Amino acid sequence: MALDGLPEPSGSFFRPVALCFLFDSFHAGAIGPDARPARRVLLGLKKTGFGAGRIVALGGKLEPGESAVQAAAREVFEEAGLGVEGGDLTFLGTVTWDFPSRPDFNMIGSIFTAERYTGALYASDEVDPEWFPEDALPWEGMWEDAALWVPLVVEGRAFTASITLKDDNEGVDTAVVKTSR
Repeated sequence: MALDGLPEPSGSFFRPVALCFLFDSFHAGAIGPDARPARRVLLGLKKTGFGAGRIVALGGKLEPGESAVQAAAREVFEEAGLGVEGGDLTFLGTVTWDFPSRPDFNMIGSIFTAERYTGALYASDEVDPEWFPEDALPWEGMWEDAALWVPLVVEGRAFTASITLKDDNEGVDTAVVKTSR
C-alpha cells in the first residue's frame, strides 16, 4: 500500500495526462421566475487513438515541459475549439489507471473542471464534443470506471482514485476511490 492508502501501481511508467470537464448552465424547459438553470458537462466521442469509440472528457497527454494546467487548457482548445484560462481551472484530484496486461497504456490523470471558457464549440479530428445534462451522462458509452469517479467531478468534490483494469483492458478489476475531507 502507498502512503495515501491506495494500492501501489504495478511499477511501470505512468504517462501523465490532464482531463478537463467543462460545465455551463442552460434553461431546460420551464421559464419564469422560479425556473432554475440546469448544468451540463462537455464530453466528447473519441474518434481516433486511445479510447476511440468511447465518450470521454476532453484531455490528453502532457507535452514535454508542460504543466497539467497548461495541458488541460491546450487539449480543450485542440479538441473542441474552446479557450480556457489556467486560472479558471479547478484541480479536483488524480486518477491512476493501471493496465497490467498493457503497461504502455498506464496513465496518471490530473482532473480539472472549469465553468468559464471562450470561443465556439467545434468537432476536431480527434473528438466530436457534445454537451450532456449533468444528471443524464451517457454512462453506457463511457469507460466502465467513469461511473466510480465522474459523479465526484460533477459534485465538485476532491478525490483520488486508483483503477486497475482487467486483462481485457476494458473492465475494472479493482478500484479504490477516496474523497478528501
